[in-house]
Amino acid sequence: MFKKIAMIMLLGGLGMMILAGCSEKNSRKFIEGKAAELSKVYPTENLEDLFDKFPHGFQIISTESRQETEDSPSISFEITLNGNPNTKEIAGELVKRRAMTDSNGHLEEEVLFQKEVYYKGGNLHLVSNSDEEIFNLKHSKLLVQLFTISNDELKKLKVKQKSYSPETGSATITYQVKNKIVNQYMGLNGGNDLDMSVNIFYETIHNNDFGYSLEFRDKNDYYYSYYSEVISEKKQGE
Repeated sequence: MFKKIAMIMLLGGLGMMILAGCSEKNSRKFIEGKAAELSKVYPTENLEDLFDKFPHGFQIISTESRQETEDSPSISFEITLNGNPNTKEIAGELVKRRAMTDSNGHLEEEVLFQKEVYYKGGNLHLVSNSDEEIFNLKHSKLLVQLFTISNDELKKLKVKQKSYSPETGSATITYQVKNKIVNQYMGLNGGNDLDMSVNIFYETIHNNDFGYSLEFRDKNDYYYSYYSEVISEKKQGE
């Protein structure tokens, strides 16, 4: 009888400790503290400086999409860059896509343009330099080279939502922001209020690795605009 009571008390204590841990990780203080670590790379004007922070290399995935009307297709530009720690080269691929939902609700995608891209002298370049291909590059820089994140500024922002998932071990915090640099980068007119989400990967929370996605969304009655950057370090041997 006493053994059963002791076991129940032990299990109850463990349950309370788990709940307390989840509650702490779901707090603004904890999630925002992790989100503020993006200040280590935002901004990085010269992407080659990232090798100082990530000696084993890194990957950046930049995605921008826009849909002019509810019934029109969305056009997206995705750039994947890999930082090679041995050669100190930063290169990858640009893919431009058109996506649309058909009458049955199925998503149809078409690749419009695909080309190798590389970083040099502070800018992105396509392997070939025809006028059409330069147009498809869209941006010569990434937002990480232009946008600043700091802990003090994050504390001033309005939080729209935040969450920590015990199932995935990841966390997300979404702010309401108004930023001239981001609006100009996304081609938005005026000082639009944007949703800025910081998604913090499992490895960042539990293994002290560096892996985030930073997302901006603007949606109104006329169009939908989205931009994200995923930045993650590579570990030795990857």
